[in-house]
Amino acid sequence: MSQLEQKLKKQFATRSSTFDDSANWITDKNLIRVHMNLAGKPRGKALDLCCGTGRIGRALLSKGWDVEGLDICGSMAGISSRYFPVSEGSAEKMPFESKSFHLLICRQTFQFLNTARVLSEISRVLVPDGVFIVSLTVPFSDDDRDWLSNIHRCKQPLLLKFYTAEDLMADLARSGFEITANRTCVVRESVNRWMEYAPELSQSVRDSVVSMVKNAPPSYKKKRHVEVVDGEVLEDWNWIVLKTVLSKKNKV
Repeated sequence: MSQLEQKLKKQFATRSSTFDDSANWITDKNLIRVHMNLAGKPRGKALDLCCGTGRIGRALLSKGWDVEGLDICGSMAGISSRYFPVSEGSAEKMPFESKSFHLLICRQTFQFLNTARVLSEISRVLVPDGVFIVSLTVPFSDDDRDWLSNIHRCKQPLLLKFYTAEDLMADLARSGFEITANRTCVVRESVNRWMEYAPELSQSVRDSVVSMVKNAPPSYKKKRHVEVVDGEVLEDWNWIVLKTVLSKKNKV
């Protein structure tokens, strides 16, 4: 396990018991519904990759999929394993046989991963006509991109890459994935709550993140509908959800 993975494991272990309360997107019904609509009717085994507390896996299970999960953090895996079988391990070296899954979903994790390695593993464990769905919160446009990058890098020192929608699409194409559907979804978030449930950060960093959103440039605040209500800083988060398949030359 790499040093980064060890640090991520430690960070999310401290957050596992309160993770579901830390941001609205984790349990947002509309965002989960977008993933389920793209997944379609159940037709075999599905993997909730980097499953955390298993919100996606639980939804897949309710739709009739045969679900498994994988997470690097044992305490997160322990929570999601109450609902479906979960393995503890790395997304960059999955403990599964080749061509094991008809569907794989990975939500809000690629910013921490060696994307090329993970996509290679996803190619390996998917059946030839399998579906991979990936989602991330990304900038709305150039209006909020640079300031949002500053915020995310301040909040998360373990960030490997700050993604735009275009960056994610390019990484998928380089690894032989074709996008068959593209959806967006907006989730309203409390920045104060986001920071309250980040115990790995110092208070000064938490305060800095809240201040960066509250005092952001006008273009950022307009694009993300930033407002302060009873002292709480609120903003919109933009989500991209991509449904992909392996390109013909990558199917084996």
